[in-house]
Amino acid sequence: MHREFSQQLLDHLQAGIILLDRQGRVLAWNAWMVRHSRLTLSEVAAKRLDEVFPDAQHTRFLDAIEQALRFRLSSMLAPGLNAAVLPLDHQPGDRRLVRRMQPLIYVTPMSEASCACLIQIQDMTAMVRRERRLRAQSTQLIATTYRDALTGVGNRRRFDHDLSLSFSDAQNKQCPLALLMIDIDDFKAYNDCLGHLKGDECLIQVATALREGLRQRGDSLSRYGGEEFALPLPEADRDLACTIAERLRLLVEGLGLPHPNSRVGKLVTVSIGVSAMVPEGEHSPSDLISQADQALYQAKDEGRNRCVYIGADLHVVPVCPHPLGPIAVPSSRR
Repeated sequence: MHREFSQQLLDHLQAGIILLDRQGRVLAWNAWMVRHSRLTLSEVAAKRLDEVFPDAQHTRFLDAIEQALRFRLSSMLAPGLNAAVLPLDHQPGDRRLVRRMQPLIYVTPMSEASCACLIQIQDMTAMVRRERRLRAQSTQLIATTYRDALTGVGNRRRFDHDLSLSFSDAQNKQCPLALLMIDIDDFKAYNDCLGHLKGDECLIQVATALREGLRQRGDSLSRYGGEEFALPLPEADRDLACTIAERLRLLVEGLGLPHPNSRVGKLVTVSIGVSAMVPEGEHSPSDLISQADQALYQAKDEGRNRCVYIGADLHVVPVCPHPLGPIAVPSSRR
C-alpha cells in the first residue's frame, strides 16, 4: 500500500523522477518519464541508464551519477549542455516531428537503504526559447540604437563607441589609428535647389558608396551629423588612411549625381579630412577628431572635392590622387 501510494505521488509530479539503487539500476520511473521518453517502467526496471540511453555514455550526466553513487556529491546539469544526452520529447508524439527537450537535471545522492540516487528532470524548453528570443530582441535593439535611421550606417553614438574602443586598443598595442571626416560639398545648396527628399536620397547613395569602399573587415562608417560622415581606421597609418580617403572620394564622385548649385562642379562630391597617430598616454580621442576636423576645413578652404591630411604635428599634407584599386588590409584584420 505504501509503495503504491509513493508511485502515485511520483506520477503526479510535473517533472521526471528516476530512482537508482547503489549499482545505478533503475528502481522507480514516474509517469512524466513514460510520457516524454515513451519507455515504461517495466522496460527500464533493473537496467543501468547507459543501457536505457546508450547516447549518455561518456557524458557529464553519467559522470554526475557516478559522483553521487561513489562520493555522495550532488550535481546540476544546465540546459544546452545536455540536450542530446536524454532523448526526451518536448511533448509526446512522433519524435521525428517534435523538438527535443532542453532538460535541467538534478542528481542527488540518497541515504535510503534501497535507494542511492535521485534524478529530477525539468523541461526548460520554453524558458530556453524565451531567453533566446530576449537575447535576439536585445541584439536587435542595440543594433537599432547604434544605427542611423536614414542611411543605415552607424550613428553618432556608434561612432563615439567605435572610436573609443579603437583608440584604447591602439594605445595598448602602440599601433597606428587613423580617422577620416567626410563632408558632402555644398549640401545645403543641394537641398535648397532639389529639396529635402532628394537630399535624403543623396545621403543614402553617398553612404552606400562610402560603405562599399571600406576594407574587408573591422571598419565601421558612421553619420557624424547632417551631411558629415566619420570613419575610424584601426591599424592604418598616414599612407594607408590617405589611400582609403582618396578611394572614397573617387567613389562618391563616380556616382555621377547631378549637383546644379555646386561650387566645385556639376556633380556631388565630398571633402575629406585625414588624421593618424600612434596614441600616447597624453592623447585622447578628441585629439584625433580635432586634427581630422582641421584637415576637413583645410580641404574646404582649398576648393573642396579633395583630401587633406593633418597629423599630430599639425603639419598639413595635401593627399595626392591614388588610382582606384584594392586597399591593403593588415593580416590581423582579415
